[in-house]
Amino acid sequence: MASIDAARGATVHVQEGHRLRDTWPLQWRHVGQLVAAYVALTAVFVGMGELITHPLKDSALVRRDLRIEQWFADHRTAGLNRVSFWGSQLSETGTKIVVTALVGIAVLVLFKRWYEALLIAVPLVLEAAAFLTITLIVGRPRPDVPRLDGSPVGSSFPSGHTAAAACYAGIVVVLALHHRRRWVWAVGLAVVAAITAIVGWARMYRGMHHPTDVVAGALLGTLAVIVATIIVRRAERSRRVDARDPAPVASAG
Repeated sequence: MASIDAARGATVHVQEGHRLRDTWPLQWRHVGQLVAAYVALTAVFVGMGELITHPLKDSALVRRDLRIEQWFADHRTAGLNRVSFWGSQLSETGTKIVVTALVGIAVLVLFKRWYEALLIAVPLVLEAAAFLTITLIVGRPRPDVPRLDGSPVGSSFPSGHTAAAACYAGIVVVLALHHRRRWVWAVGLAVVAAITAIVGWARMYRGMHHPTDVVAGALLGTLAVIVATIIVRRAERSRRVDARDPAPVASAG
């Protein structure tokens, strides 16, 4: 019995500590859950977008969108133009990829496992996949005001920049995982909320999105973080159970 326990302990030690590939938690069933989450998020937000662009296109909600965008356009200044540019850059495509990659690599090196890196990267992948599909299907025109930016995507709903900014909350999830002090991750959440608000304001100020696009983007990013975190955590728990209780090896004799 002692030799069996020793062998099992050695197996767990190798799986937990020495081979990075053995810490990969996602199995095919978890990938299927992420695909299902993508489909669900896409369906919900396509429904929202279609509602805004068709039944509600002449509603008070849409008219308010247009009034707000016109107000921003009428009150632009050189100083605010510069501030809004840098605000928009906080979650520009290049920025979000670099930030996610650098932080993901840092936690991968620090903790020597994939769990934390996936908590940061998977929400952004889920959000981006849903965003691209939603925006292509809905095709909402951008605000009818002078725009300060160009974009390869002509559709306005939802705001991809705002959604990506909200996905920075994945970093806060990792903070909460390793810090019992609530103020640490509370400050992290406040920072992410501030970044998301700044990005949303900048995208509206620069004439790229309606207010409802920004709200939808923030909601999409937040939901992507929540759903991805649930799925990745379940996958990690399953991996740990499998590592602690490896399948018995058949005797050669």
